[in-house]
Amino acid sequence: MAMPEVKCVVNTCTHYLYGDRCGAKNIDILHEEETMMSQVVEQTMCKSFVHASSLANYLGSADNINLAGTVMGLVNPAYAVHPSVACTVSSCEYWGEGAHCVAKAIEITGRDSNECQDTNCQTFERREGA
Repeated sequence: MAMPEVKCVVNTCTHYLYGDRCGAKNIDILHEEETMMSQVVEQTMCKSFVHASSLANYLGSADNINLAGTVMGLVNPAYAVHPSVACTVSSCEYWGEGAHCVAKAIEITGRDSNECQDTNCQTFERREGA
């Protein structure tokens, strides 16, 4: 399964790489309220967000680092990094079987976010009938 190209402008996340890239191994897109289904972009969030406010946060997010991508991404700002994208927002047009995102590219927004609820998946499109 092809992984979407990820553009992430959440510059306060431990996984943020220069050039609006994501150095996470996997990102999880969810609805802001656990049992609800998103109807608009603002109800989505990147659950993989970890605020880059301290060394403890960097160490705590170490299990989700795309190590090769992050190292190459730091060395080469043009290096493409492609995390896998798990999505539980089944009301989205791009939600695929097994909770995988089937979009060719996604954009995560929330510059200067303080918590994952401040982030959004701008690619969300409400699926007809959802």
